[in-house]
Amino acid sequence: MEELGRWCGRCGTELRSGTRFCSTCGQRVINEEPPPLTGLDALFGAPTPAPEQPPAAPPTAYQRPSPSPSPSPSPFYPQPPRPPYAERPAPGRGRGRRSRAPLLWSVLSVAVVAAVVVFLFRLHPFNHHATVSDAANPAGSTAPASAAATRGPAASAARSASSAAVTEQQAASTVAGMLTSSVADRTAIDNAYNDVDRCGPNLDGDAAVFTRAANSRRAMLTRLASMPGRAALPPALLSDLANAWQASLAADQDLATWAGDEAAQGCVTDDTSDPGYQATATPDNEADQAKTAFVTQWNPLATSYGLTTYQPDQL
Repeated sequence: MEELGRWCGRCGTELRSGTRFCSTCGQRVINEEPPPLTGLDALFGAPTPAPEQPPAAPPTAYQRPSPSPSPSPSPFYPQPPRPPYAERPAPGRGRGRRSRAPLLWSVLSVAVVAAVVVFLFRLHPFNHHATVSDAANPAGSTAPASAAATRGPAASAARSASSAAVTEQQAASTVAGMLTSSVADRTAIDNAYNDVDRCGPNLDGDAAVFTRAANSRRAMLTRLASMPGRAALPPALLSDLANAWQASLAADQDLATWAGDEAAQGCVTDDTSDPGYQATATPDNEADQAKTAFVTQWNPLATSYGLTTYQPDQL
């Protein structure tokens, strides 16, 4: 039985004594004993020699090279199922394509706003025209006849008749109010006239009564000239009333002169020779004629609206 003494330094196979090569891997076996250590080697130990590489194994029959290790598989992430071919997006259109819904809503919004503007413009066409006309003519001008022509003739006639009736009634009511003031002035004038004619106790204040009456008639003439709805009343009626008040104003001023003379120079009963008294004859006659003409037109109009009627000597 052969003695076993060492192991192969390459593959670890136990070797028999005297063996030069490993029977398993072919590693060469060194049988010589190492020389004795001296000096520092004896103190620290000699370095261990690297094991001798065995000769390469003789080539054998063709061996297929081992495949290179495959790269480690990437971690698995679940992927969504691919759609059928008919549902796949065309090249260059799938990802990154923006939705057309916002654009569609914008177009619809613009269309709705435009429709509303057109509807409002057709609903109020004349308001816009009137605004432009007013801006072009700040002083105010009559509306074009074409605007009135667009309205139905029957509706326009009914509206004109109703407007004229209301305007005439309002104007007649305004004149009735002024006539009430004129009647009050006439009462004061009659009382002052009788007092001067009889040299009464109020002689010193009668001239002031005539002067106040004259100022009142002057104010009513101004008011009559600028009265709203004046055009709705007959022009002759207004003209006769203005003439009556103008003549009465002149007569009142002459009566004030007469009353002053009587108070200053000594009153004479029924003094018709005073210049102031004689000056009242002409305007007094003119006032009577104008009052008669006015009352002839006024009383029928006043009756139709339930207003007060008068006699010429009351005004």
